[in-house]
Amino acid sequence: MNFLRKIFLVIILIFPISNSFGGMVTEVQNLTVAEDAGDGESKNINGVDFNNDGTKMFVLYQQQQDNSNTDPRFVDEYNLSTAFDISTATYAGDSERCELDDGTSGPDFRRIFDLEFTDDGLSFFHTVGNAGNNNLDMQAVYRYDLTSPFDISTCTFANDTVNLNHDDLQNGSNAGAHDGIKKNNRAQGVEINPDGTKLFVLMTDAADGGDAPDRILEYNFSTPFDLTTISLRLDAGIELPDATVSNTMNLEFSADGKRLFVVSHTTPNFVVAQISLDRPYDTSSFNIDGSVNLNNLSKLNQLRTVTFTNNGFRMFIGNDVSDGDPTGDNIFEFNLVCPFNIIAGKCSSITENSGRTGMAEAQVELAKRTINSSTSSALNRLKWIRRNKDKQNLSNQNIKLNFSNNMLSSLKELPITSFKKISTNKNNNDSNKNYFYWSEGSISLGRVGDTKISSAKKVSTNSLTFGLDKFTDDYGIEGFAFRFANDDVDVGNEGSNLDSNTYNITYYSTSPIKDDRKFVDKIFGYGKIRSDITTVLDGKNLTADRTGNQIYGTVKIKDEYIKDNFTFIPSGQFDFGHTILNGYQEAGTGAIIVEDQHVRTKNLRAAMAVVEDIPNEKYSLKRHGKLEYVAELDRSSNFKYTYVSDGSIHFNDTLHTGALHNLNGEIGIDIIFPEHYSVFIIYERNHAFGTGYTDNLYIALGYLPNKETEYAFSLNGSDNLMSKFEIKKNINGYDLSLNLTDDLTNLGDSDEASINLNKVF
Repeated sequence: MNFLRKIFLVIILIFPISNSFGGMVTEVQNLTVAEDAGDGESKNINGVDFNNDGTKMFVLYQQQQDNSNTDPRFVDEYNLSTAFDISTATYAGDSERCELDDGTSGPDFRRIFDLEFTDDGLSFFHTVGNAGNNNLDMQAVYRYDLTSPFDISTCTFANDTVNLNHDDLQNGSNAGAHDGIKKNNRAQGVEINPDGTKLFVLMTDAADGGDAPDRILEYNFSTPFDLTTISLRLDAGIELPDATVSNTMNLEFSADGKRLFVVSHTTPNFVVAQISLDRPYDTSSFNIDGSVNLNNLSKLNQLRTVTFTNNGFRMFIGNDVSDGDPTGDNIFEFNLVCPFNIIAGKCSSITENSGRTGMAEAQVELAKRTINSSTSSALNRLKWIRRNKDKQNLSNQNIKLNFSNNMLSSLKELPITSFKKISTNKNNNDSNKNYFYWSEGSISLGRVGDTKISSAKKVSTNSLTFGLDKFTDDYGIEGFAFRFANDDVDVGNEGSNLDSNTYNITYYSTSPIKDDRKFVDKIFGYGKIRSDITTVLDGKNLTADRTGNQIYGTVKIKDEYIKDNFTFIPSGQFDFGHTILNGYQEAGTGAIIVEDQHVRTKNLRAAMAVVEDIPNEKYSLKRHGKLEYVAELDRSSNFKYTYVSDGSIHFNDTLHTGALHNLNGEIGIDIIFPEHYSVFIIYERNHAFGTGYTDNLYIALGYLPNKETEYAFSLNGSDNLMSKFEIKKNINGYDLSLNLTDDLTNLGDSDEASINLNKVF
């Protein structure tokens, strides 16, 4: 027999998406899980469940032979190489089976139903329902414990309920009483809430021609998960009208506990019914949404089980074939338009799914983060100039420290710095006309923690900024900065990702107010966003492209107080911005259509910065730091959308991102060698209270050996760390340059060297 089992426990049919039921439920494929060898033996599939990550599937069988009640009942295990994809299932073997043995024998163990694991995988439950069979009236719930999570080979009987057909355990609740016909009242479905304080039992009146409605009874546990501490909740329960569903077999909750599903196996109408609850895991207030008829299923005989993936975008139905049919029992897999919903017009908000919410929030956070980073680059430049305004070299180039990044790596031709001397005498009009060139590379790493409705997010941003500026006639500074950045956000743990390229041009200026110590900084900018969106739900990808445009500005007032070698710089700042993210449509099962979205930025900042001059004969050394408080005044954005396959409901969800209170810290150092080189390093942490943080690192390098020779070094963010070193010298109006390209992962092996001579006429 075992040999035959191993032969026939195979997947036999994988269908393309074909059969659609009411437009909300689509059959994908089915899997054969048990065979009939033609010897009179029947294995009725009565329960299906998965482990948390979908790599194991468990099937409960009620085995019968010649109506004998001595055969074992058991739970089988299947391994799935792809999570929740039943086409990849393989039988784990008889050694991994759990034979259900409560220490007794006999006909009271004849019929078992449903299968429900705890979240930790250390226990599972099933029902025993014998109403109308051999004049027995035994209804109970059994618990088995496992020594290792989801390792059913370690199962042992733990405890069970008393007979639920006792009057005080079945009658008197909102579900109604079955007085006089209790014999026909069979326990066939079971569910337990996550904290183990509530038990739900589906009672059916199918046996021996009963004519009472099926019921869902709600029980309380005085001790979590202890079936011996059960008591009936009288103010709860659901009576299921025969017109909707009858002869129900299985019970299943949605992940949030706000929806219930039951499956019926009464011929000729095989249906799955959906019930919405006003409160999670509370049957005292509910609405029966309707049902979906699955009569068009192939190989259909008796629907017995229903379960879902974690995110609810896939539903699985267990089908018991007729006795003597050699094709075997099977499990059907369905795609759903929206999570935990099979009824048109009843889709729930994406906020019911943490991965969905996290992706929507990530797009809002990207818009705000891009504005903040572009503004910071310009402000960093102004701070650099103010700290070193008396030096000859106001041009500085950054070492570009970037992770592997295709966009940044494509920027191979970096501008060579024009290292110009400037006069400390601002009355020199010629010097004031000189433009100074600078660049800034930055690495930003951050994390936004999960919330009740949103998955956690890991953020990585690599950016490269080029700028030019000059002194103005009023002894201020003005310039432009061009920023290119790649922003990569991983949402949750399923593989959802937001990959964005941003492009910003920023005008910046600073003007003295009084005594060359008080200044007002002004920033205005425009940016574009291009994003690739991949949302993974139950192992299936939904993809989309999204673009956006933004404008932004900043006004900052600061003062300087000097005491000994320290300069104290208090400041106040106001940021504003408006981003329009264009609408998009996803591709894939459960896709949504998103409308244009407006993201507004309003921040108030107050900061204290300190700069310390450290005397040194050979070079100038400055240490600096900053502590800043930020009040984020606008933290919400409306996310409007519909489901592609169910446009009957238009959603308008308000997304809340960021935190009202934020604290930013910064430390850095400047080293300037007279007429030689300069180093500029800043590390900063931005902490949003109750939300998350971001770490940023900036490194800059400038070099000025003499006025006729220029040096430049760049490190591209490629996989193999390609570097470029250029020496440029002017000889009688001709520019002679040497270029050397090398792979820093294999030092000494030059990829390219060249000498160029040119003259501009």
